[in-house]
Amino acid sequence: MVMQAPVGRHQVREEIQRRILSGESQPGERLTQQSLAKELGVAQGTVRESLLELQWLGLVESIDRLGVFVQKLDAARLCEAYQVREFLEGLAARLACEHTSRADVTSLRKKVEHIWELSRENREEEMGAADRAFHLQIMNLSRNKVLLRLAEGYRVLGMAVRASRDPKSVYEEHLLIVDAIGNNLPDEAERLMRLHVAEARKMIEQQAARSDFTPKWVEDSNETPPAV
Repeated sequence: MVMQAPVGRHQVREEIQRRILSGESQPGERLTQQSLAKELGVAQGTVRESLLELQWLGLVESIDRLGVFVQKLDAARLCEAYQVREFLEGLAARLACEHTSRADVTSLRKKVEHIWELSRENREEEMGAADRAFHLQIMNLSRNKVLLRLAEGYRVLGMAVRASRDPKSVYEEHLLIVDAIGNNLPDEAERLMRLHVAEARKMIEQQAARSDFTPKWVEDSNETPPAV
């Protein structure tokens, strides 16, 4: 795929990231700056910067004298990301109480209902993207740029997980979180969000214990966090 000019580092990173998370680029595969630059129609320096960002996100690793390789996405690494997510999204829910308007609460509730409807129609991939958009909106409502930046790493790793929890339970948990934020109950909002994320982590751990866990890429939503 040759990318159309002008092409920025962000677009190159997103394309390489898509290949890794979708399984197009397999764990252990060597990523060379020269071949990627030629294929994507960009300078090698742009590819180098993109690979450095992906290394920070944990998607690739650089080995001295050997090159850059695709990292393996396994249950253990994803659970580590969810441990971080539990604390950061709990904090985001707490901070959102200070900044959320009635219109924001209405928007969050619409997202919750949309996720529920998609689950009832068995539109799994769309449901996963909508769920991510819901959580991202709460992150944005925190108005904390450092928090958003810290969350970027686990947010990307989370794209390798497609929700497989009971949709009704997820729906009810989402509603409780929105109610707590809308009623300006920061302690409760943080507690509920942390429990919600912890349940997702437990699901991955249980699947891994049964040797039944396989990362499944979730297409990212069109909503992106503000520049930080």
